[in-house]
Amino acid sequence: MVCSFTSTLLYAQQVTKGTIRDAQTKLPIPDVSLFIPAFQVQIKSGPNGEFNFPFKWAEPQMLRIKHPDYKVLDTLVTGSTTPLNFELNLGHMTTEEVTVSGQQVSLRNKNTVPIEVRNLKDLQLSGGMNIAELLTKMPGVYSSSLGNGIAKPVIRGMQGMRVVTLINGLRLEGQQWGGDHGLGIGELALGSAELIKGPASVLYGADALGGVIYLVDEPYARVNQQVLELQQKWNQNTNGTYSNMIYKNSVGNKRFLIAGSYANHADFQLPNGHYAKNSRFNEWVLKGAYSWFKPNQIHQFRYAFNNTVTGIPGHTHDSLATPLSFQVAEQGRRYSLPAQFFTNQLLSYEYKRFWTGQELQVMLGQTHNRLVEYDEKVTKPFMEMDLLNSIYQTKWTRKWTTKQLILGLAGMLQYNLNAPIAEDELLPNALTFDQGIFGLLKMELNPQQLLQIGLRQDIRWIETKGHSPALQKRYMSPNVSIGWAWQPLKSLSNHLNVSSGFRAPHLSELLADGFHHGALRYEIGAVNLKPERSVQLDWSSEWSAEHGSVTFNPFHAWVQDYIYIQPNGTTIDGIPVFTYEQLDLGRLYGLDLSAHFHPHWLHNLHWEGNFSYVHFSSPQDSAISLLPPTRIQNEIRYQWDFSKAIKKVEVSVSHQWIAAQNRVAFQETTSNSYQLLHINSRFYFEKNGSWIFQTGVRNLTNSSYIDHLSRLKNIGMPGPGRHYYISLKYQVQSQKK
Repeated sequence: MVCSFTSTLLYAQQVTKGTIRDAQTKLPIPDVSLFIPAFQVQIKSGPNGEFNFPFKWAEPQMLRIKHPDYKVLDTLVTGSTTPLNFELNLGHMTTEEVTVSGQQVSLRNKNTVPIEVRNLKDLQLSGGMNIAELLTKMPGVYSSSLGNGIAKPVIRGMQGMRVVTLINGLRLEGQQWGGDHGLGIGELALGSAELIKGPASVLYGADALGGVIYLVDEPYARVNQQVLELQQKWNQNTNGTYSNMIYKNSVGNKRFLIAGSYANHADFQLPNGHYAKNSRFNEWVLKGAYSWFKPNQIHQFRYAFNNTVTGIPGHTHDSLATPLSFQVAEQGRRYSLPAQFFTNQLLSYEYKRFWTGQELQVMLGQTHNRLVEYDEKVTKPFMEMDLLNSIYQTKWTRKWTTKQLILGLAGMLQYNLNAPIAEDELLPNALTFDQGIFGLLKMELNPQQLLQIGLRQDIRWIETKGHSPALQKRYMSPNVSIGWAWQPLKSLSNHLNVSSGFRAPHLSELLADGFHHGALRYEIGAVNLKPERSVQLDWSSEWSAEHGSVTFNPFHAWVQDYIYIQPNGTTIDGIPVFTYEQLDLGRLYGLDLSAHFHPHWLHNLHWEGNFSYVHFSSPQDSAISLLPPTRIQNEIRYQWDFSKAIKKVEVSVSHQWIAAQNRVAFQETTSNSYQLLHINSRFYFEKNGSWIFQTGVRNLTNSSYIDHLSRLKNIGMPGPGRHYYISLKYQVQSQKK
């Protein structure tokens, strides 16, 4: 693939020009955003609908054309064909269709693996306080939380080590084996979230048994533009604040982004007016990115830093404690013991090289996660661990007219180190090495049908170091994925995918032997655990039209040697002992439904709804723990458009119904059903820049509920009561000559 990037002085000689017009009136449309995801280049159309990309490209690339008043247009274009002329149709369906998580940039309906794509700004209208909570707007995604400061996503009943999270392609490793360890990332400067449900081991290696969360940063500033964005939030329930700043600059063939945020929240308030003791947290986030391009190549550096100090609610040494023991009359803000200090650092370099019909992509990454927990002594940590992770991936793509072949290598070298001064070592010092080789063949059988076949071989090596218990383990497994996409009608697309998954036992499951504060239990591993294996059948049918869409997505997975943890009936120092065990065979099946509709006679009215159901069965046990309950979500949104200082107003009312969960594991308690009602609104202003004011009320009826997936369920701690929030965002941008 030839991508002829030029310097600023040569833009006039090497440009890709075009015009955008209204399909009905044929009039030019100004201020249309044009974005090429593969190059991370974004421009805007001028007053007469004209646009100029400052380079040419010979091979077809995905182009996204977007305007608030028109339907999003996603199309393949060749930059050497100029001028490029496009026509847009009026419409209000703004679904995100371009995906980057499936190992190549493509249209969502050109993937055989079902991928859910959502713009983060759309998710943020819900007023959620963390990434995991925002993602629950997607069908099949839940959140497992330990208060507001610690939360992680759950995909179709699987979480922790069974869900892989990537940021701009870099795998995130942050002690996710623990229920009291969050993702360790903030929503700062994130642009979109993509979700792959079910085994994705062929694409992303071992551990992607439950699915993949693929987060993508927001695009750089448009060519020759600089943008400054400031935001301030306040949450009444936690008396908490959130502040952020983002600055983006793009000059010639160079662009960079720098951003920072700070959040500080006190204990959250319960529906009864009391506060959840020690649920306070604060968080610092810093981000930086720098990219430049030369003829036929792109270079990109990214760095992210996250530091979170979080209280661990529910901790006590009182054997007579009751749920009221963890509820206090006064709200606290300053951290108190026990507390968790969580630091994540992510550094990555990405290189892309283009030839005719070929593309080479190399990514190198280094992450450092530091986890420190203090129990009763502020001078000596109870647990202090460093997780160092070195990652690489190289991928070669060959394209033909109707075929595409991807071959790649991916590896990970991980060190788990304990500080000598820590009182306890829940996990030993150890080295983990992953190596995988994969291939993916994509074939268009005809304009309506697509076949995709993927193969991968993974090896994992685990070895303890130092004075730790001696252990050397090697696990290896091939995996396959076969998918078929069929579009018999323009409005109907079908996707069928059969994929296998593989997850080797984690160090915590093999060698854990210690008190786990956040889980309030003593954990004991089992060195003879076998790798988990899964085969999933996934079917998705999507009907879409001018005024709505419906998606039907049933799934059925067969899981072998499923690893789980359960109490063994004994205690150590009054703390219940839990051991890791395995189920020989289990079935995980369910259904995700989603719909989006806005009537022809009232275009600004939108209704979105989804239904999620998951069930687990096994000859050995009736259920597994922390199985998500059935859920129905509905949202009605209305938008008013103006032409004066107030440009637009959005108001949404959302309702959640969560069913009772009676399918529980041994010694796991059931959960009652509950309902939540939220109201949110946004106001868009234009005065010396762009202003967005957002306000809302979550849990409007002040319902008292306990989420079945909450890590505070075992102490009877309800979720947050009614709470108000306000947010003000200011953005100013200027074009450079």
